[in-house]
Amino acid sequence: MRTLPRHIRGRSHRKLTATTGWRLVARVLYVVLASFAGLLLSTFIVYGSSVVAMAYEADRMITSAEKLANAALGCGDEDVDLSKTSHELVTSATKLRNELDGARWTIVRDHTSYGNDITAARTMLGAVADLVDGPFADLTSLSDKFGGFSMEDKTVDVSALLEIPGILHGAHNTISAKVTELRSLQTPSVPKVAGLVSTGASALESVDKLLTQYDDLVDLIPQLLGANGKRTYLVAIYNPAELRSGGGMVGNVAPVTAEGGKVTIGDFVVTSAYQYGTQPFDAEGVTEGAVFGDQVYRYPQTTTVNPNFQRAAVTLKNLWAAQPDNKGTEVSGVFALDPVFMQALIGATGNVTLSDGKVLDGTNAVKFFLSDIYTEHPDYKDQDAFTNESSKRIMSSVFSNVNASTASSVLRAVKSSSASGHFKVWMNQTSELEALVQTQVFSANVAGTLPNDPLNPTAGVYLTEAVPSKLDWYLDVDTTVNRTCGATFAASKSRLSDLVDAKPRSSLIRTIATKDLGDEYTVQVTLRNTMTKTQAKELPTFVTGEADPGTMQPRLFLMAPAGGEITSIAYETGDFVANGIVGGHQFINLRLTSGVKPESEVTIAFTVRVAEQATAPLNIVTTPVITAKGIYTGTNGVVTDQCAADVPDAKQDQTLAANGSAGSAANGSTNGSQAAQGQNGQNGQNGQTGQNGQTSAPTQDGSSAPVPGSGSSSDAAAGDSATPAPTLVTDGQNGQDPNAGALDSLDNFRSHLSCPVDLKSLVA
Repeated sequence: MRTLPRHIRGRSHRKLTATTGWRLVARVLYVVLASFAGLLLSTFIVYGSSVVAMAYEADRMITSAEKLANAALGCGDEDVDLSKTSHELVTSATKLRNELDGARWTIVRDHTSYGNDITAARTMLGAVADLVDGPFADLTSLSDKFGGFSMEDKTVDVSALLEIPGILHGAHNTISAKVTELRSLQTPSVPKVAGLVSTGASALESVDKLLTQYDDLVDLIPQLLGANGKRTYLVAIYNPAELRSGGGMVGNVAPVTAEGGKVTIGDFVVTSAYQYGTQPFDAEGVTEGAVFGDQVYRYPQTTTVNPNFQRAAVTLKNLWAAQPDNKGTEVSGVFALDPVFMQALIGATGNVTLSDGKVLDGTNAVKFFLSDIYTEHPDYKDQDAFTNESSKRIMSSVFSNVNASTASSVLRAVKSSSASGHFKVWMNQTSELEALVQTQVFSANVAGTLPNDPLNPTAGVYLTEAVPSKLDWYLDVDTTVNRTCGATFAASKSRLSDLVDAKPRSSLIRTIATKDLGDEYTVQVTLRNTMTKTQAKELPTFVTGEADPGTMQPRLFLMAPAGGEITSIAYETGDFVANGIVGGHQFINLRLTSGVKPESEVTIAFTVRVAEQATAPLNIVTTPVITAKGIYTGTNGVVTDQCAADVPDAKQDQTLAANGSAGSAANGSTNGSQAAQGQNGQNGQNGQTGQNGQTSAPTQDGSSAPVPGSGSSSDAAAGDSATPAPTLVTDGQNGQDPNAGALDSLDNFRSHLSCPVDLKSLVA
């Protein structure tokens, strides 16, 4: 072994050794640092690429969710492919969940303080994928199964809807499970993640609650669509241009059959083509005929002279079933529509182009079908054929354009129209109607029954046009109510109104004990004909009437409030036809014999005493009067009241008894002989009315007048008072829903989101 000479050992050797050691240490450190750097680089590559991939998928998922949310809420792109978009959302959510489920993120979960965040993210992604790939995908796939509706093929195949109950029940189960998972998570360390978990669970609970409100309706769908056997419904089209108490003349009726989810819409038949009735169909019809005249059971056009739709519908379906081709057919339900409802549907589902090129939308359909059609299609045969064809075209358009984007608007059109009396339903099985109302998609007013709450008294002024015409587009109605003050009833005075130059006559029928009657109100009704004398000469005679062109011949059916009575009435020229009880209410049948000529007006006045226990002022509802100015439905509870306290009924009752005894006795004979005379006298009028169907155009849709759901103040006021509050559900004085319904819940849900929805802002 070679060694250094002794003389060169020592200090230099120590220096060399130190240098060599430093290099060794440096190399070791280099290797260590290089290795650590490699570890960092590899970690970045492994986790960084994962983060980039997840960021990409997260963006795709959120974008897809935004499209679906906007389509569902009706504030997004109408051309969204729901199936494709939901598939993209599921794919992205699945890729995200699979990435987070990998071992690399399990290490982070198990060995860092972010374990709860990783678990929360995995759970939320799993919920998204399961919900979208499950019930939501099932629902969106239904749209591919619809057969479609066309004028050539009058049958629309909606059998896919029979699957909805199972899908919805599955959705409840899935949502419940996901909410339980989210609520059981340990609190994430990142506040934003913790907030998203809480928000997600609450949102799912809100959706579940919203869906629950449709459960009754959804469970009813198979039954209504004939899953258990063929069903027949009648669709009646009202024409408010020729008024009847319940809204308008029944111009056209079409049968709609449902069997196994396939719905077939029959032809709309003009009611003048019916074989007319000869006698009442039931005991109630006898009572109704004594007051309203035999027109309520003889002619389908005038069944709606009875303002109680539940009875008018029964009579109409009996008349339909009595026709030779319909005998033996059981009718499961009757749906009554008017132009305002149809306009609302067109506004919700899109414009309709008619065969003559006319484009109907959510603002012009009422005006067209109540006025313009008569000048644009003056020939009756052409008019009838055109309106029948237009009916099919409108229904085809509505059916084909109901989708996820329009569903909310369609349901709202149904609710607002049923609340305001422009859409009514009678069902042979009362439980089915109750189930429809309980969903609160249908207002309780959809039943069209008479108001029956003595605490919130409502009297009725129902109008029927006796002249075959379309004059009521030009009718203007003004109603005022004054509460009586002082020690003497207005019924005992010489005048009820400065506008009526006639002494009031007693109309007491004494079916209610005097001690049970409370405050008195004086009601003044002015009917104004806005048709000009020039129009009366130039418009077609089926608009103006033939005998005295332009002169309206309105018949008024005055209804006392529940527990109350109409005590007197004043009019200048008229025929007091009948005074009796129908459906627990006093009704007076008054015919204004002089009519209402163009550019003139007529006023009548009457006094009403409400029930002693009444807690609200008298409200007056009228037949919905639809004109170019809007929709008039009554006073909406407005009363002129300058009384400081309740009037002293006892003293007034004595005065009225003394002053009204003779009148009451005379009125008794009126109720008998004149009622009979009125019934016979109406037969002549009925002959005209019956022929009226020949000049009636089916009313299909809305108008330039305010439309339910359009947000106009005039319609909002009219909406809930247009039809008397039904007895199926207690809606309150003005027929408003006491609880928030499913649509209201949806509105509340939407109120927390911008429209269009921006989900990225929620997670930013």
